[in-house]
Amino acid sequence: MEFVASGVAATHAGVDAEDEVWASLKDAFGTGTEGVAFRRYPVVDEADGRFDRELDVLVLSRDHGLVVLEVKGFTNEQIARIDGERWKLSGTRQDAAAPYTQVREQGFRLLSHFTKEPSLMDRRANCVVAMHPVVVLPNVTREEWVARGFDDLPAAPRVVTGDELTPAALRERFDALPDTERLSASEYADARAVLSGGQPISGERFPGASATEESADSVEEGDASHVDVDDEPVGPSRADLFAEVESGLKRLDEAQERFALQVPDGPQQVRGIAGSGKSIVLAQKAAQMHARHPEWRIVLTFQTRALYDAARDAVERYYAYFADDDVDWSRLQVLHAWGGKTSRGLYYDAAQAAGVAPRTLSDAKTAFGDADGGLLANCCEEVLDDGQPQERYDAILVDEAQDFDPGFLRLCHAVLKPPKRLVWAYDEAQSLQTLSAPSPTTVFGTDDAGDPVVNLRGQYEGGVRKSVVMRKAYRTPRPVLLTAHALGMGLLREDGAVQALTTQRGWESLGYEVERGDFRRHGEPVEVVRPDEHSPHPLRNREAARPFLSLSRAHSRAGEVQRVADAVERDVDVEGLAPEAVLVVPLGGFGESRRFGERVRDALADRGVDANLVWEGDVDTFREDGAVTVSRINRAKGNEAASVHVAGVDRVADSGRRADLVTRRNELFVALTRTQAWASLSGVDDPIFEEVERVQEQATGPFPALEFPAPTPDALDRRLGDEPTTGDGDGEGDGDAGENATLDEFEWVEQ
Repeated sequence: MEFVASGVAATHAGVDAEDEVWASLKDAFGTGTEGVAFRRYPVVDEADGRFDRELDVLVLSRDHGLVVLEVKGFTNEQIARIDGERWKLSGTRQDAAAPYTQVREQGFRLLSHFTKEPSLMDRRANCVVAMHPVVVLPNVTREEWVARGFDDLPAAPRVVTGDELTPAALRERFDALPDTERLSASEYADARAVLSGGQPISGERFPGASATEESADSVEEGDASHVDVDDEPVGPSRADLFAEVESGLKRLDEAQERFALQVPDGPQQVRGIAGSGKSIVLAQKAAQMHARHPEWRIVLTFQTRALYDAARDAVERYYAYFADDDVDWSRLQVLHAWGGKTSRGLYYDAAQAAGVAPRTLSDAKTAFGDADGGLLANCCEEVLDDGQPQERYDAILVDEAQDFDPGFLRLCHAVLKPPKRLVWAYDEAQSLQTLSAPSPTTVFGTDDAGDPVVNLRGQYEGGVRKSVVMRKAYRTPRPVLLTAHALGMGLLREDGAVQALTTQRGWESLGYEVERGDFRRHGEPVEVVRPDEHSPHPLRNREAARPFLSLSRAHSRAGEVQRVADAVERDVDVEGLAPEAVLVVPLGGFGESRRFGERVRDALADRGVDANLVWEGDVDTFREDGAVTVSRINRAKGNEAASVHVAGVDRVADSGRRADLVTRRNELFVALTRTQAWASLSGVDDPIFEEVERVQEQATGPFPALEFPAPTPDALDRRLGDEPTTGDGDGEGDGDAGENATLDEFEWVEQ
């Protein structure tokens, strides 16, 4: 059985009794029991706040169903009498309690989520998951309980007493729970998905086989092909296939579940590969914090303004799951990092509270245009240096942390109340400037004693890791992800890799396995593969979904425009995808990428397809219903689409651009990893296509793998991980890799 504690240090009455019960469960149900136990699982009852906002202990067991435990530290002498469901107390802070009513109503509140899943209902519309409310009294014996006649009361609650908390006795009490049938493997998996928070991010579910069920006729991932708009779809259309991606009950893995449901008693960092679900679990974490602690002031912030609606919607859906109520947006704020007079932002609010006049973008350009670092970072440093930052917030959650210079994160840390619950998420390789995440010492510095201000070694209470890594990629199909990594690093580039991981451990951190070769033998072949379990895309075994990646070479830019327009038209008119599910990302400099987008818009208009040039609309809006999205890479990052067309691949090799080679490679990586299913690469004839075709052959073949010369670190433009990172690896003690370990030396947290 797995055990997931909330992580929040508890000081309330009865916490010792809860500790005893939690320890007893761990002793009674070891690795041989298929189940999961949560301590202080968030459930807000609707009954006028009469009950706690958390369940003391929640157990989901394949053998026992759902067991909800309400733990009370009352002694036998403190229970004066029991009248119906009301317990009269003496010698305690409370005069009365209704523990069985509480646990039963909270249990039914939780069970209501299970009844929404067709797979968890039988033919008579009864839920197959039994719910058992139980009151646990560690300081009362069974003999005392029986002697008082409490077991013979008409409404006698189901009770576990202190002498029944031994491993054998506790297992016996669980086995004696009535009306319980063992759940099938699929029923348990679906019930587990409900508890982990899969419902708020899932589409419609219907009785019968899962839409994402693996086909019995599954085949290996096949070769990519060139776009041909005259082809008719064979079998299901892309619209049909993408419906399978969006529908069905989503399942959070163990790393996502723990991160989302636990509340750290201090700073926490999460890092992960593109598409690993960090934004979703960050929204879930914010919602459950708000449900548990409605009095807290919580902020969820990010850099890309186009993410505002998506972030707010995710928070609303998760809060409705935990509390079945409306979010108090005065307490849980979704804010852009900068903000302004007409749109609130974290920096703007923090500056005002600190007594510093907030700067607009134009003000910042005037004041800091020639300074090192980003404009926002310099504005934040000004607040830290010249103002008095006020500790106003209880928790700040930062998405897209890779887009921020240290100054913004330092300001976030400064405006938090102790214990400084700053939670920041890095998307590995989604920064347009670097694939590396800086260490906490680099970001937050050291104190007067020379110790790190933020130390991510070890764990908080309840086993809450201070540093978490997510390496499973759910969004992007494996052939596209392999292609993105190979092109982003330049692994098969004629002149050698541009940037790369240079050790086996580094590749394993991204979810790969080294099949052959030794990274210490520079220049000799190495081969890496990505196991199925690290790329569990819903369409991975659907022959009809292939190819996931296509390539198109044109002789002129005008020809490329027409090819991209043809491919988009096919997506919409032939494959049936909604226009807003299609994204075009033109690479290149500011002017040339916008001009390409405008030409694509005009070409699509000639074909009767509407297009939305995001730079012409509301800065907080990315998609428009009924229109294909055309976006430069700076607005596309953080967003996603069913089908992504990356144009201007040849511009990655354009040394005349202001952006350096590393940045241009990173832009290509980010663009490709926006896709939820299909991607195309297009451009004008250029030698880079020879590299692209070599990568395509390896990444999309029958046995996807990447074979390349082991990089020589000194020959790289950037060795990934040359910024120190932090973490203790397994979360158990300090270990050898720590505060100043590089990415390649870091002992990664396993999922």
